[in-house]
Amino acid sequence: MGDTRVLAPFLRDVTKLNDKEQNFRVFGPDETISNGLAALFETTRRQWDVTTYANDEYLAPSGRVVEMLSEHQCEGWLEGYLLTGRHGLFNCYEAFIHIIDSMFNQHAKWLKVSSALSWRPKIASLNYLLASHVWRQDHNGFTHQDPGFIDVVVNKKAEIVRVYLPPMRIVYCR
Repeated sequence: MGDTRVLAPFLRDVTKLNDKEQNFRVFGPDETISNGLAALFETTRRQWDVTTYANDEYLAPSGRVVEMLSEHQCEGWLEGYLLTGRHGLFNCYEAFIHIIDSMFNQHAKWLKVSSALSWRPKIASLNYLLASHVWRQDHNGFTHQDPGFIDVVVNKKAEIVRVYLPPMRIVYCR
């Protein structure tokens, strides 16, 4: 999880610098804090348009973080957001990202076909941030790990997708 906590201040700053344009959002199933992205809440809130209660955290009608316990809904919101010329990120536990495998595949196919259309403007990247990686056994351990989504992604052509993996610190114990 250390790698997402390093990324979090960057995303916080992107959100803050984007305050005027308001064309960047972070989408995810209710895991922003547990995925190590709590720094986002130093500059924005969760988008929330109904009643709040005293124990609710970081809720506001104008937040740039959109959470809903539905990977399908969040990924679909992000795709629609990108199609309107804006930018965003979908964060999810590695084990649950498989829920949207077919949505990723369809988006990649659409990108390939639409790239050949001269009249179709390019859109921003569909960015996925996977947390709770297979090699980490601390936060949520075994139940929230499954590296198989990377297999789905790397089967696409390089002009359509890119996979970036964080550097790892390797510790050997005897």
